[in-house]
Amino acid sequence: MRLSRSCLWPQVSCSLLLVFIATASQAAALDALHDPPHHAADRLTDDATPVLSLDEAVRLSLVDQPILSGHEAVINANERQAVSAAQLPDPKLSGGLKELPVDTSEAFSLRRDNFTEFTVGLSQDLPRADKRRLKGERKQLDAETERAALRNDRRAIRRDASLAWLDVYEAEQGLTLAQKLTAEAALQVQSLEKDYGNGKASQADWSAAKVEAGLVADKEHDWLHRAQRMRAGLARWIGDDAQRPLAGALSLPPPPSALPELMAAVDQHPVIGGLDAQIEASATDIALARQAYKPDFSVEGYVAYRPGFADFVGIQVSVGLPYFTKNRQDPELAAAFERSRASKDRKQDLLRELHARVSQDYLDWHHYRARAGEFDTAIIPNATRRVEEARGAYQAGRGSLDAALLARRSLLDIQLQRLALAVEAARAQVRLQYFAAPQDRPGETP
Repeated sequence: MRLSRSCLWPQVSCSLLLVFIATASQAAALDALHDPPHHAADRLTDDATPVLSLDEAVRLSLVDQPILSGHEAVINANERQAVSAAQLPDPKLSGGLKELPVDTSEAFSLRRDNFTEFTVGLSQDLPRADKRRLKGERKQLDAETERAALRNDRRAIRRDASLAWLDVYEAEQGLTLAQKLTAEAALQVQSLEKDYGNGKASQADWSAAKVEAGLVADKEHDWLHRAQRMRAGLARWIGDDAQRPLAGALSLPPPPSALPELMAAVDQHPVIGGLDAQIEASATDIALARQAYKPDFSVEGYVAYRPGFADFVGIQVSVGLPYFTKNRQDPELAAAFERSRASKDRKQDLLRELHARVSQDYLDWHHYRARAGEFDTAIIPNATRRVEEARGAYQAGRGSLDAALLARRSLLDIQLQRLALAVEAARAQVRLQYFAAPQDRPGETP
């Protein structure tokens, strides 16, 4: 049966219209890939919750921090004990009944025997002034050790809060890229579904695309879980502020100094300062152990009341006799020397450890920065050109949408790698700041 031209024209017109709509839809999808939607955290406006920058997270981490207030309480306690330890012991008040007869006709009589007396006495122990001074200095050194621990914990909290912020930043940036990958995988499934319906693709290709889309969606879910988990970790340092949206860009502190300067700064680190205080305390313990070879004194005055007879007054002095030193003073002095040596050995070992950590972090910082720079100067530009070329080939009818989607997906994978390198470099820089930071910042009390 032959159809007239008037009957064929509406069908041809409809077919051309459908082709035009399909082409426009694919072009719109490709444009969406070129500039995919941002993560929800990036769409917050100025009137929403203020963003949480790295510097703000560090500042908040030092506010109302129990570990810091605990150190301050111990410092205050040791300083107060340093005052009391340097004082004379409290005097002692004594009283009693002496020389009470228990037989003959004068038994239990308070008046018949002229030796019976009621006594009231006041005594005072007199440890040597050097010993009291050393005990006060020993407690003051305990306070200095705790003060060094406070300064170190301030640095450690700044470091750990910064690292927690970077964990959240990496997870949420990774989530944003994973969401882009998910959108592209869905577009590829749609494209292959259409090609399969037109006989241009096999069912196996379409099924493989759906499997890949499922894996990409699982990766997005994993990044979401990681972002939520990292938020919970950041809340350990800043509480509810950890739920604020993060700043979109890294605002890192100034680059670290040269390696020799960092190595020199390690020698002034609060951890080393705490060990220096312990070494000085060990020297004080040695001096105290030597003081134990010297006798202490005590003095007592008393009044004796004798009913029916004359009253007495008296005074007596006691002195220690540190003559048997083999099993008392000698072991204590030897132990003090051993503790002093142990403190010095701990310092040398910790210096080696800190120097090694500084070297490693410095190497990491240079390594990851160099790799991120290579991504910025060569790898990402080449991957971007690949996307543009595949997109141009598709629009010109010389390439497929699948090739354009694959190029874009490859670019996003590369961006994930570049994100990981940038964050690793930032982590190394934060760790170096822990070693190189001044002992106290303006506005912080020691």
